[in-house]
Amino acid sequence: MTELPILLRRLPYAFYTLALLMGLWRVFNELSMVEASYTYAGAIGGLESARFVSRSAAIYWGFAEAAYLISSGAFLHVLIAIYDKMKGPAE
Repeated sequence: MTELPILLRRLPYAFYTLALLMGLWRVFNELSMVEASYTYAGAIGGLESARFVSRSAAIYWGFAEAAYLISSGAFLHVLIAIYDKMKGPAE
């Protein structure tokens, strides 16, 4: 294999796009589940701290998933740059 396919060269950008989409989806999906679960928590009392923890966990996991996908795309960028340095520039 002398040259990388163009699809492989564009793959890091797909990871960046997926990071944005999946991160936002995860945050909004988890937050909607929290709100549905704790709809009547105010009437019971004492569950506001549990709601806060659930909201912060939803935001954390959304950003963690996005960070994982961004780092995967960056890793691919580095590997492609190493390949170009070893084999020569892209056409």
